[in-house]
Amino acid sequence: MTPLLYGPDNRILPPSSSVAANTSYGVHRKAGGHSGTLANWMTSRMNRDSEPYERSTIASRAQDLVANDPHAANITDSMGVSVVGTGLRPQSRPNWRLLGWSEEQAEAFQTQAEWAFSIWETEADAAGRLPFWAIQFLSVQSLVVNGEFLRIPVMKDKPGRTFSLALQCVNPLRLYTPSDLTQDTTIRDGVTLDAFGEPSSYWIANPDNAYTSYSLPSASFAQVPAWVGHRPGLFHSFIQKEDEQVRGISLLAPGMKFFRDLNDYLDFELVGAIVAASFPVFIKTPNAEESAPSLNGDAVAAGELTRHQDVAAGTMIYGNPGEEPHVLESKRPGNTFPEFVERILRGIGATVGMPYEVVAKDFSKTNYSSARAALLEAWRVFGFYQKWLVDSFCQKVWEMVLEEAWLRGMITLPAGSPDWYEARHAYTRAMWIPPERDDVDPLKTARANQINRESGNGTLAKIAARQGMDVDSYIEQLARENRKLKAAGLLPEEPATPETKKAKADAADALIEETETEEQKAKETTNA
Repeated sequence: MTPLLYGPDNRILPPSSSVAANTSYGVHRKAGGHSGTLANWMTSRMNRDSEPYERSTIASRAQDLVANDPHAANITDSMGVSVVGTGLRPQSRPNWRLLGWSEEQAEAFQTQAEWAFSIWETEADAAGRLPFWAIQFLSVQSLVVNGEFLRIPVMKDKPGRTFSLALQCVNPLRLYTPSDLTQDTTIRDGVTLDAFGEPSSYWIANPDNAYTSYSLPSASFAQVPAWVGHRPGLFHSFIQKEDEQVRGISLLAPGMKFFRDLNDYLDFELVGAIVAASFPVFIKTPNAEESAPSLNGDAVAAGELTRHQDVAAGTMIYGNPGEEPHVLESKRPGNTFPEFVERILRGIGATVGMPYEVVAKDFSKTNYSSARAALLEAWRVFGFYQKWLVDSFCQKVWEMVLEEAWLRGMITLPAGSPDWYEARHAYTRAMWIPPERDDVDPLKTARANQINRESGNGTLAKIAARQGMDVDSYIEQLARENRKLKAAGLLPEEPATPETKKAKADAADALIEETETEEQKAKETTNA
């Protein structure tokens, strides 16, 4: 059937129309051409065989960068410190209206839940070394370097433990496809997928000699289920930036060539500066074909020249006797060296979403406005990763801990409450408090908080969250301090009202005006 064509008036064009079907195309785009500077721009697509190799190569190079490059190490540490700091902390927020509770019953549940979780936090690591906040920090660092992290929840029964739940930290490099299962199309880079692309299990290499190799068979692997009932069997978290992506890519990957080239460039410039600072003198041969006598009178053949590789400070290097001195000079680094390094660091920062000031820890060229803008941009990035960490990891761990606490009788539910498993989402709802933000100008921040509170545009919960506190602890601490100040006679009996504040401000202005008048009169008297 011939397709129908419509004209500008939305009427069907007659068959005699000069417009033919299937002949209308768009303009040519240079981005799709292969001429000029785009002639050699060829791209390649990954397949299920090449994708694991490229990902593991990137991860290995990223680990090398973090171990040996100061800027890569700084980005990794800054990301962990700013996103996690001393830990993202949960504040229980059960849906008490849905559960049919009163506010007092909800507060009692919150106290029990947060206390139980605080106990588990000290027992979080299956290896017995890390508290939960340190596992969060390690997870963010693994995200930056490896592009993902693996945590296996295990039940560890050991005398002295309050909870059985613990988290086993696993290096993502151990997750790959066994050699005898590479032809299984349901397994992609160590992850078994169902018909919808959802992970159903993970293949974790577990060799006897602790050496991972792509030649290992499935007998040397542990197949870990993705879910055990409603509980995660393994936490595999990464930032997904592509459709159908199953493994994470290091955040350092886009700028990896910049990192490497800048590191080499700085090394070469440093070596050049060391050589120039040593101020060596080399004896230049006027006629290389002639032989020259040595110190003991023997002739030295022209080919038997002395070679020097290491140059110590103030060295005078002799090639052959009877030769003139030649001072070795170096004009490097050039005048544009600082600007060039700064420009490369800005490009590196852009690849990870961090401003130059944070990447280089250099605020020497910024004023208040630019420093604040840089930090706000950085905090937007950090806030994104905080949300990702909470949704993909922390909240699920919170739910698992509270479930065990309820089963152990550490959490009691009010009479008439629904069964835990019928309303577990209502019981385990929580708000996560990020680490405290530092202010460029604390005074301006305090004034802004005061104005927002007085105008109704800000809440104590928001202010407390910026300071890394939950609002309940904030109010309780403030109430305790006010009671102590009042008991000591250091707090006014009645809080200041807007009228009293205005009166005090007017009195202060009048005092300042009176003082200035007296100073002016005294000055006029002196001049007279």
